[in-house]
Amino acid sequence: MVRAKAAAAKRPKNKPTVEELYFRSDSAYLCLLVNRRNRSIRVIDFRAGALPAKRLYIQSVATQENIDKVITLVEKDEVSSWTRVGFVREGTIPGFYKRSDGHLCGCVIGDKTASVEVSEASSKLAERTINAAKKAAKDIPEKIKGATVRPASEKDALAARDAAWRKGPTLGSFDIFGRDAERIYYDASVRRSKTNYVSAEFQDCFGHALVEVLRTPTTENETLAVLAGLQALGTDLEDRGIVAAFAFAPNDNVEISTAYLGAGYRKTGLLAQGVLDADGNRKDAILWTRKLANPLGEDYE
Repeated sequence: MVRAKAAAAKRPKNKPTVEELYFRSDSAYLCLLVNRRNRSIRVIDFRAGALPAKRLYIQSVATQENIDKVITLVEKDEVSSWTRVGFVREGTIPGFYKRSDGHLCGCVIGDKTASVEVSEASSKLAERTINAAKKAAKDIPEKIKGATVRPASEKDALAARDAAWRKGPTLGSFDIFGRDAERIYYDASVRRSKTNYVSAEFQDCFGHALVEVLRTPTTENETLAVLAGLQALGTDLEDRGIVAAFAFAPNDNVEISTAYLGAGYRKTGLLAQGVLDADGNRKDAILWTRKLANPLGEDYE
């Protein structure tokens, strides 16, 4: 909690939680979606090319805003441009652009030009987490008894988000991830478990959706509630014609991994320091993806 309070103290006052910053020159044109809540930046690149000026601008903004993690999602042929300026290819989102995959390149901001990469120990931890989650998911029935899942209003979902974040960082922030996107929310509970919220930000033009869970589950019923919420959310997104869903979650949490596996998601990446923990420190994150146009369980190429 000390780190979280320190980060909050450094956060610029009177600035929006999420802000779009633009960098434009004769050869570069970037949009930086700065998220001051979870200390991350998503880069949207309008002009391909491996230019040092891109890295310098991103580094300067990140340092000024106390940002730790930067990601960008690009076509396959643009990956090499980003790795040449210090980013690392960390995962793939099948169907991110409907007819082609999105490749996630990430960078942990530090003193060195080269980014921190996921360690071998972290990769092994993620695999142990997934193996344990697969065993747990096998025992979950197709229809979850006692589950209550309902569409939720933005007002209620954001009020729950604000209440949770006042106690410290939690998994979902429900903040803007893309430009000109829409959002839907569901609340979910099983029997006497605490109500959790799931949300998706989707873009019709690309056919993809970022899926978020407000809190990582800590009990069996909470895990079942998240799974039921993800199932309802997936059906909603399919009905809207969304092709690909993706999410980020800690690489050491069996419960949230069980929920994603049970809802048809697969690990297609691992991000160095991709999410915040409850104390405001960064930890590596699994990239979970589901290609909604495919039958559940179909392997990705």
